[in-house]
Amino acid sequence: MAATIDAPRAASGSSARCAALVLGALLGLSGCRKDHADEARALLRQAEEALAHQQWEVAQGHTARVAALSGLPEALRDQTRLREEQARAEIAARAQYARFAGSLETDPDTAVTIYKELPQTSYYRAQAREAYERLRPSYISAHLEKARAALQNHRCDDQKAQLQLVLEVDPTNAAAIEQGKAPCQPAE
Repeated sequence: MAATIDAPRAASGSSARCAALVLGALLGLSGCRKDHADEARALLRQAEEALAHQQWEVAQGHTARVAALSGLPEALRDQTRLREEQARAEIAARAQYARFAGSLETDPDTAVTIYKELPQTSYYRAQAREAYERLRPSYISAHLEKARAALQNHRCDDQKAQLQLVLEVDPTNAAAIEQGKAPCQPAE
């Protein structure tokens, strides 16, 4: 008796398509994630390059493209958020710097306030540093003089406020510390 070998039955159309989709999805996801991770790394390098050249909006564009990619490791997402935050902070600091530069000659008090608000790590704080250092001595002198006048006119709260402004920009200012020790008799 001859053995018969049954031919494999053809899978139904829907189950074959389903199997192909599942297999394709499994194979595609692993390759897709790797491709997305490589693309994300390349975009982050471009974002870092843009940040190094003060091209904040370009860096934001690169980070936005990374954020739109799916299946990225959390570490890449964290790096993306950091670069995005840095670009956003520098854009805000650029506007502050413009206000700082515009107020240097006309309103030194505003310029000093703005300088103190610039983030320590900002490119624009470094740019403003030299102008701030030139402004600081006259700012200190002006507020020490206002404190002396307030003391002479028995305006104790005004004197304290003026001395506080000096000490905020020069915490070890000897003249401000000495003036702060002087007794002030409020006006009656």
